[in-house]
Amino acid sequence: MIGGVTALASIAGAAVAFLWQALTWLQTSAWVKLSVVAALRWLDAPWARLARDWPEVYALLDAFPLSLALVGLAVLGVVVMKWGSD
Repeated sequence: MIGGVTALASIAGAAVAFLWQALTWLQTSAWVKLSVVAALRWLDAPWARLARDWPEVYALLDAFPLSLALVGLAVLGVVVMKWGSD
């Protein structure tokens, strides 16, 4: 059950993030970079302070698009849902 909810919420979040970027692009003709680090900063998560401690991880998360990360989380949720139902 939790895996299914995680998958649905992640897909919805990925769609919202991508649609927001697309609408902003249509209005301004500039694609807004929305990375995992940008989302962590917005959430004021302690992980957003990785630049000082782990610069390589920070650079990787800053380069990775949020919508793709959420799709990956959705796939993980589906795997957990299928694995937990056996």
